[in-house]
Amino acid sequence: MKKIKIFVCCTEQSGENICSNIISRMNLDKFQVDGVCGKQSEKYISNKIYDLSEFKSIGFFEIILSISKYLKMIRNLKNYIIKNNYDLIITIDSPDFNYNLVKQLRKSNYEKKIIHIVAPTVWAWRSYRARKFATIFDEIFLLFNFEKKFFNFQNLNNTFIGHPIFHIKKRLIKKNYKYIAFLPGSRHNEVLKLIKYFSHIEEYIYKNNLNIKIFIPTLPHLISSIKEYTKEWNTEVLLSTDISKFDDYYDDVYLSITCSGTASLEIAKRNIPQIIIYKLNYFTEILFKPFVRVKYANIINIISDQMIIPEVINSNLSKSKLLDSFLNLFNSKTNQEKQINSINIYIKEIVKEFSPYEVSVNRIKKLLNFSSKAN
Repeated sequence: MKKIKIFVCCTEQSGENICSNIISRMNLDKFQVDGVCGKQSEKYISNKIYDLSEFKSIGFFEIILSISKYLKMIRNLKNYIIKNNYDLIITIDSPDFNYNLVKQLRKSNYEKKIIHIVAPTVWAWRSYRARKFATIFDEIFLLFNFEKKFFNFQNLNNTFIGHPIFHIKKRLIKKNYKYIAFLPGSRHNEVLKLIKYFSHIEEYIYKNNLNIKIFIPTLPHLISSIKEYTKEWNTEVLLSTDISKFDDYYDDVYLSITCSGTASLEIAKRNIPQIIIYKLNYFTEILFKPFVRVKYANIINIISDQMIIPEVINSNLSKSKLLDSFLNLFNSKTNQEKQINSINIYIKEIVKEFSPYEVSVNRIKKLLNFSSKAN
């Protein structure tokens, strides 16, 4: 029996987690899945075109410097998809890259169904993207229920699937903890920009005998770089890519310094006090500042309209300001408890307690008119 052909395009780690969990739940005897993915998903993929490690840019000017590379990738992917005439295209996260890929497919009169998983943050900035997505996608899968109104307004079919961190448990309450967690991001560029700030905190920990270790959860493609960056550190470091052990390690984390993004929401769900840091290219920050509609970077701060989780980001990020925020949290149980208590008020509005993967698979099968009994 001929298999149903699906093409997935996933170019960053947060999308890769979603991709692998959805594909692994598909009946691969009935489906052939090709596309762009990382190590987690490749065992379910019949034909892998690019690895997500080839997509490293994060800001406007970084992308401009790599524009010829990305245009070539889009052209190659477009031609490959058209040649193989897939029954369904699924793009995940990376809204700018995936929008441009799908736009080129539609310009080439590609009429098969195309869905996107993880909406662009139109509620935070560049709200016009909701209208643009509505012109080329058949449906969009949403992580947050409050996003529906933005895409309903543009008459784009949408399905609320819930957030991938639904399963994460709260950290154990202990008298003493072993670690400070450093989460430097999932891209090489992020790690490179942020490592000097983490190094400054490590130096303070060592020189002031804080009697605590450092835990850095990371990804296989980053581990050699992080080892190189941290080889001169004097504080003991636990560097791990073993996801199966992360829950145990996080149970021993006192607080976290977290790169802005999905990881910060995960840390919040674990009830670990944290500080959020990020560093865009200066010119990227200046260029896009007029388009930003929100005061904060973290979704909990945005939803609550207050600085529950300290943010030290972009032009405001300096070694001294980060150290001040770190000490304000590290030395105050009151500040830690206040942050956690406030987070728990709002996180219930953001993260629902059901699996987005089962919802996604069921909806994908429905879009394909797939019936397990009939097939």
